[in-house]
Amino acid sequence: MTSESVSYGRSIDLTTLPARGRRGTELRDRAGRSLRHGLRTASGDLRDAVLAVPRAVAIPVAVGLSAALATVLGLALRIGLVTLPGLGGGLIGAGDNGDAFRLFCTAGLTPDTPSRFSLWRGVVVTSFTTGAEPCTAAPSSSSFLLGLVVPGDAGVWSLTSYAWLLAGIAALAVGIGAATLATVRPWRAALVVLPLVGLLAVSWWSRFLVSLYAEPTALVAVAVLLVGLLVVAGTRPDHRVQRLVALALVGLGGLAGATAKPGFVPIGLVAAAAAAVIVVRSRRREGGLRGRVWRLAGPLVAVALLAGAAHPVSAAVEGQDRSYAAVNAHNLLFTAVMPEVGPDVVVPAVGLPQSAAAHSGEGFYVAGGLGIPGWATAVGDRPDEARSVARSLLLAHPDAFATMVGRGLTATMRPQLTYLPSEPRGTAPEHFEGRTVYPEAGPQTTLLVGWLDEIALGWLPLALVVAALGAAAATLLPRARRGDPLVVGLVRVAGGAALLGLGIVTLAVAGDGYYELSKHVWLGSYLFLTAGVTGLAAVVAGATARFRRRV
Repeated sequence: MTSESVSYGRSIDLTTLPARGRRGTELRDRAGRSLRHGLRTASGDLRDAVLAVPRAVAIPVAVGLSAALATVLGLALRIGLVTLPGLGGGLIGAGDNGDAFRLFCTAGLTPDTPSRFSLWRGVVVTSFTTGAEPCTAAPSSSSFLLGLVVPGDAGVWSLTSYAWLLAGIAALAVGIGAATLATVRPWRAALVVLPLVGLLAVSWWSRFLVSLYAEPTALVAVAVLLVGLLVVAGTRPDHRVQRLVALALVGLGGLAGATAKPGFVPIGLVAAAAAAVIVVRSRRREGGLRGRVWRLAGPLVAVALLAGAAHPVSAAVEGQDRSYAAVNAHNLLFTAVMPEVGPDVVVPAVGLPQSAAAHSGEGFYVAGGLGIPGWATAVGDRPDEARSVARSLLLAHPDAFATMVGRGLTATMRPQLTYLPSEPRGTAPEHFEGRTVYPEAGPQTTLLVGWLDEIALGWLPLALVVAALGAAAATLLPRARRGDPLVVGLVRVAGGAALLGLGIVTLAVAGDGYYELSKHVWLGSYLFLTAGVTGLAAVVAGATARFRRRV
């Protein structure tokens, strides 16, 4: 056989093939050589294109994509959306205490359980049927986001798709923030890790992503807001594009948070205040109208945020009053104002008979107001007047209100909310446990106070708030303002997070007293942790200031 022959059991001499056969073989060889040449040319062109991308663009894009992917994967592992060998367990979430209905009914969802209910079932209901008639509710960011992932036709829907959406939004904001900071200094992209510490280190907050409360929407909104503030902390006023990105994150985070539910209105107020004072400076050569427009960027975002949130918040407050006015008025009066101000003062002020004082400390759902003398006419029929009297009494007794806020701050030390189950249905059978008494839920003030007294370091949240706000206020002094910009910026972000947490706690106790206090201040606990982590980052930045170039 010649060197050009191919053996398939017998020798074939290519020279003996017909001319048509030889021509086909030559064409195939030529096509193969052309394909290999084309692939080498394409790979070379791709390599040249990648190398041609400016370093100033390639690095931020790579950093942003890496941060976003790491965030979504980290959250997915933390709550069990995905599992890897040796990393992460099964799916976890937050069981329904009855509040989830307010959201899932807006999307026409029905719990896919034997009872067709999800409240107090001892498990996290993650499977729902779609296609029911949606209920009418006030517009909210939570219902808007849920509507993006719930199909309109009849079928079975999994709550995990909503969790993926929320995790993806958080990851997108982190990626944008990291990429933006990397345009200034690549290492500054690490600042976006600060809001993720609480979400990735433990499951106390991230597990709520697998739930149909308004809390997860507000949690993601707060994370977006904090990333925007950290971008401001890591940039100068003349980094105009970066500051505009930060303003967009602050505005969107504030809008989504404030419209999640009325209890989270402080998110919008703090975001608007922060946006109003964010400085975007024009270049020196730009004067006149163009220079003034740049300086107005922050205030304009603040105005747009307040205007956009006004109607949804107003409608949500009206809806809350229609459904829960008597409940909220009762809880404020009986669980908090009476125990702290004194029944002898509160009872006659509200118009209740003196015998009603025996029910001081009882939440509404203990007996629903039944059996309390005079409750139906003094509270049930005129909840707005009763609530107004309660708040007037708190203004007249500021020490009592300070005690209420203090108890709310102490409750942030226990964000685990163990009375809300975390295991999904399927790991345990559905069972009703709505009559179980949980002290941390605040059905009776005496039980709640006993639970709070057992919390070690219960003074820590108050100390953190005082320290963070004091340090942030000190940065307004002329000498401090001339200090390291990164340190000043981080101190201010820590102060903003502490202020936001304080606002949420204050509104919680002023709106519903001590009832389910631990859940109502849950988001505040995340903010206090993030404030502390950011404060520690400011200390590290101050200690390393001599080794860094100021930006």
